[in-house]
Amino acid sequence: MLSFKRTCILALLVILEAACRAEGTAGTSPAGSASKRSAAGPAAEPRGTPLVGPGKATALPPSVQHIVGSTVKLEQLIGDLDKERHQKTRGQSFSRYRIEGTDLGYSFEHDGRATFLFGDTIGALHGALDTIAMTDAEEPEAGVRLDFLTEGDRYLTIRPPGIPMGEFNVPVSGIEIGGQTYVAVKTDHSTDRDEQTDRTVLTRWTAPASFHPLRTISQLPSGRFSKLSLHLQTSEAPGLPAGGPWVFMWGTGLYRSSDAYLAIVPAVHFENGQGTRYFTGTDAAGEPTWGPREADAKAIVQDGTMGDLSVTWCKDLGLWLMTYDRRDPGGIAFQYSRTPWGPWSAPETIFQPQRDHGIGKFIHDSDAPTDDGLAGPVIGKGQKNPRAVHGGDYAPYVVERWTKVRGGKLELYYVMSTWNPYVVVLMKSAFSVR
Repeated sequence: MLSFKRTCILALLVILEAACRAEGTAGTSPAGSASKRSAAGPAAEPRGTPLVGPGKATALPPSVQHIVGSTVKLEQLIGDLDKERHQKTRGQSFSRYRIEGTDLGYSFEHDGRATFLFGDTIGALHGALDTIAMTDAEEPEAGVRLDFLTEGDRYLTIRPPGIPMGEFNVPVSGIEIGGQTYVAVKTDHSTDRDEQTDRTVLTRWTAPASFHPLRTISQLPSGRFSKLSLHLQTSEAPGLPAGGPWVFMWGTGLYRSSDAYLAIVPAVHFENGQGTRYFTGTDAAGEPTWGPREADAKAIVQDGTMGDLSVTWCKDLGLWLMTYDRRDPGGIAFQYSRTPWGPWSAPETIFQPQRDHGIGKFIHDSDAPTDDGLAGPVIGKGQKNPRAVHGGDYAPYVVERWTKVRGGKLELYYVMSTWNPYVVVLMKSAFSVR
């Protein structure tokens, strides 16, 4: 069954690549043409096969606005005890896997399951190693139990040969292409912000535990794709050069000191990166332009304080949805666009720790006059005095399979890390759609 599925997907990629090349020989410029702008996508698409644009160039995009007060924590996904509710968690990650705490949780579809890549983990193994969990859950409000992958009698860890994966070296993204799965990891972490050595490396993941290094995607201090969000294009779209289908790659550079950028990689060359093009702006007609040098990449969203970002496709609205954490003004932000490069809507804060009852409720407040009972677990030096470590909100990774539009509302489900306690929670935010 898996072999048949892989063959079908590879055949689809080959057909789409041939179609793109044929269009390129018919006089289509790399920046796009009027004929490409009017191209329409199929009436329906399976999960994970997004359209880039609306089928009608003249159609106005929906207006999406966050409903203030709608953001809630649904449940704590890591640990045995929900620190806020003093109830057993659904996943029981410590009892089942000896995983006490972890963060991040970038998600993507792998072999028909929602797959989560977690960062530095406090558990039975030493060295803050990273791990992977999966779920079949289709309805998040009915509850989500994560099943961690195991290797022998311990939880599986992400350890590509020759790639350091200690503290602050973490998985940042994943994607499945033609039956093959890829995991991008950030490695060679430096604590010196003035001389950053961090680089993002692409690996090929062969289950259960083989991670084969392929290439360096980006490297600090000048790299703009340290943290990543990946998505496969599997239908023709306006504004893209010939040579697809493409893997869209959104990224940020120096953590909490970056804008957002976009690159596209031919799906057939994703392993070696040949033919990668970076968004370099728009021409006089408003069409995107692309260049071969990362140094020439232009920001698609200007913020200057972005860290982790997540970009997903909402097929019901024909929109790309972006969530990210930022230093100024803080909180979790949201924007949307008809195309991967924009223009993006004005940012809205969908989670603010004080406004949305996070701090002191499920995020530890180290400045509180009395103990809020939320401290711990913590990682690193903070373990000596967990109550002194302030919690935070970061890594808002949307789970695309759970995105829904119903009753005139967009419902967005995403995981979020809280630092202290060092766990991941499942969040929901709602938006009006007009």
